[in-house]
Amino acid sequence: MSRARLGDDILETHALRVWRFVLNDLLTNGFVVQERDVEALAVIDPGDRAEDLIDAARSWGGDVRWILVTHLHGDHCAKVEELTRAFPGAEIAGPAGGPFRPDRPASGGECLDFGAPTIPVPAPPGHSPESVSFEIEDQLFVGDFLFRLGCGRTDGPGASTEAVFETVRQVFSSMPDDVVLWCGHGPPSTVGEERAGNPFWRIALEGEPEEAVAEVGYRGATVPVLAWADDYDGGRKALLALADGSRVIVPGSQVERR
Repeated sequence: MSRARLGDDILETHALRVWRFVLNDLLTNGFVVQERDVEALAVIDPGDRAEDLIDAARSWGGDVRWILVTHLHGDHCAKVEELTRAFPGAEIAGPAGGPFRPDRPASGGECLDFGAPTIPVPAPPGHSPESVSFEIEDQLFVGDFLFRLGCGRTDGPGASTEAVFETVRQVFSSMPDDVVLWCGHGPPSTVGEERAGNPFWRIALEGEPEEAVAEVGYRGATVPVLAWADDYDGGRKALLALADGSRVIVPGSQVERR
């Protein structure tokens, strides 16, 4: 994070200011981002604490141009309508099919105007199939695709561990080390930190280990654990190899130690 200062949940670079809010008991993150040259503002993942996000944007001043949503889980998008009432000139960008109607439906590959820079929209499916992320300068807001040195769970409807691994290989493996990754829960990370220390990324890039690190009970069967990762809430996540040949990432609370 050279060229940047992180403190009191506010990151400042030469081009941007990012204000991170922890919104609820799930430790979901919401963000206010300001492009410093033209003072364009975006609010990202307003899942709760709408008044605080609104007050923060107003305290910085400038034009709120975007309300951005990474995926359709309620803890990331429940307060979209409140934000649109507070900032009627802002456009909503995010996946279609949820509880709000986006002005700019996003599924990956779009590019949004944000004053001096633009906002490319990569798609990082895995935790949820509709997930998108928002790249503003060298700051990438990835939703629940990533928790620092770990990953969002992939045992939900439409989730896919293989999609996580393919996105790591195709999208993140070529990014510069100093790109900052703002996770949907917990503290931020960087591409370099994740490549060096994320056990799930290591398997995505290098292949499975020769031996499992443990065996656990999962849904009535004994299955091998390919890797453990620390979770944002103090728990752990397990990457399991299932009997049908698929792999799944689950919270440690979903397995029984053997």
